[in-house]
Amino acid sequence: MGLLNYFFGSTEANAKEITLDNDTILKIWKEYLETVPAKNAIIGKLHADKNLNSSLQELKKLLDLELTDISGEERDEAEILADLEKIEHEERIKKVKRLKQCVGYAKTKYEHVFGLLQHLHSILQAQMNLVAMLLAGSEDAETLISHIKAQVELEQEVIKQVKGIKTFDALFSALAKGEHIIQQMTPREKLLYKRMKKLFISDVQITGITSDWAAAVYDAVENRILEITAEMTVPGIDNPDIDFEFVNRPEFIDLVRETIQRLRPEEARGTIKRVRQKGVSEETINAFVSLFRAWYNELPRT
Repeated sequence: MGLLNYFFGSTEANAKEITLDNDTILKIWKEYLETVPAKNAIIGKLHADKNLNSSLQELKKLLDLELTDISGEERDEAEILADLEKIEHEERIKKVKRLKQCVGYAKTKYEHVFGLLQHLHSILQAQMNLVAMLLAGSEDAETLISHIKAQVELEQEVIKQVKGIKTFDALFSALAKGEHIIQQMTPREKLLYKRMKKLFISDVQITGITSDWAAAVYDAVENRILEITAEMTVPGIDNPDIDFEFVNRPEFIDLVRETIQRLRPEEARGTIKRVRQKGVSEETINAFVSLFRAWYNELPRT
């Protein structure tokens, strides 16, 4: 199993059990980086012609990495393509680029690297799956090749950001060894997230506790951004992503907690009245924060 497979497939407790030293972790990373130029050269010239199979075999060897793999994957071609096509490529690029907007804050440097590694893990697995599908004789080679080239563009953006992080090696090593754990949802929080998501992300106007919270938090974010903008010491500097940065910072969790807990019973529906009386659990708040961020980060940016 690849290092990132174990890392992202494990719980926080299991992450602490990764017993690799710094040299081994950084060796795995360096070996991956060394494959990138040759891989990009092959993919840049990839076409559905008589030389395709030979090029694919070379790519397969370069993608045989200790960093990540696709062992245990059970998705078919249709599922993989549907996943790749559910978000426009330009929006995927923007999502990766947005990660670096929080890197200047000490509290979020680990989160930034963690996010980059998540993207890279997904990108490399997509490349591996696409090459495997082409080698299996897919009837839509041109489409798969276009997806591979798109994934390379995403990969280049991730690597570009990594190169801009002077302490990346230390941050990556600490994350891989479990010396710094990025808090992830507990099984109960995941269950709460799944339940709320049905109400929160829908094409149909749905009312209820989650939509009430979402509306209140959205308004609170707008108000907080107005306050932050008014307090800026250098007028005239416009940051179009200030709201995005705030929602992805630790301070946002405090805002959510304060907003939900202070909802007055007379302003809420019966369901919220009952929750308000006994308080909202931290598990519920954490699940809501994850859900709100996932939704907010997908909003179109001008």
